[in-house]
Amino acid sequence: MLEASYFSELDLDGLLAREREASAFGSRGQAAWNRRAGRKGRGGGDATYVEALLAQLNLEGVETALDVGCGTGNVAVPLARRLRRVEALDFSEEMLRRLRERAAAAGVGEGRLGVRHLAWADEWEGVVPADLVLCSRAMDFGDLRRCLRKMHRYARKRCALVLHAGGTYLGPDVLKALDRTIHPRADYIYAVAMLHQMGICCSTVFLPSVGGMSYGSAEEFVESVRWRLGELGKAEVRRLEVLFAGLPKGKDGCAQYSHPFCWALLRWEVGETDEEAFARFSRFDGAFPEGSDRVAQKA
Repeated sequence: MLEASYFSELDLDGLLAREREASAFGSRGQAAWNRRAGRKGRGGGDATYVEALLAQLNLEGVETALDVGCGTGNVAVPLARRLRRVEALDFSEEMLRRLRERAAAAGVGEGRLGVRHLAWADEWEGVVPADLVLCSRAMDFGDLRRCLRKMHRYARKRCALVLHAGGTYLGPDVLKALDRTIHPRADYIYAVAMLHQMGICCSTVFLPSVGGMSYGSAEEFVESVRWRLGELGKAEVRRLEVLFAGLPKGKDGCAQYSHPFCWALLRWEVGETDEEAFARFSRFDGAFPEGSDRVAQKA
């Protein structure tokens, strides 16, 4: 009989708690995301990200999906146009209001897209399991292991989870302007490791994208950085204002700021044996499609 690896003894929950305590990037509550909802429609790179994500989702045999932390529906709405039914969950009422507006504009009715005001920590009363459970850039790292188990429990066929790979949501020019040492965010590798401890084999695909927003004033730009990090020093504010002054302007006169992101897409099958998982992984020969510029990179 094969003994358990020493890896199973690692206190990943404790390490993650230390990461969260040390990180300059704190979690945000419902009120903060309600205020943020108005800005979510002013980003510049979501269309590319959503296209890349949908191309990597295995929808074979999938008729229903559960989108946890759906936000304004950048994934839920196009997914609902492909499937019989999508249930979209979020703890921000304002995000859900904007999702309904987006769905109506796209011609997606309530028969295809259900909307529920629920958080990760809620009981999810009335939510039924779906073929695919998806969480795109909305995982609660406060209790990561419990959330992973919840995704797995509500999935009939498979799960897909997108997490940040890299440790910061700030661009390199903004980081340079800040006069401080920043401890990075906990990223995707904790989820990979926890899934391994749970006996789940996941594959990982990296999705490079460009993120950013438009800003009508230097105050808005500075506030967006403050929203991530908290209070800023006077010298930091001045340097950010100088950075803002040099940003290109769009047709609406707003400054356009963008920077690279890298997202990690974790995918796993429900009820899959180790042998089946290894067979699935082995079908990848390490070659990338011609002309893909490695838009989706496999690890």
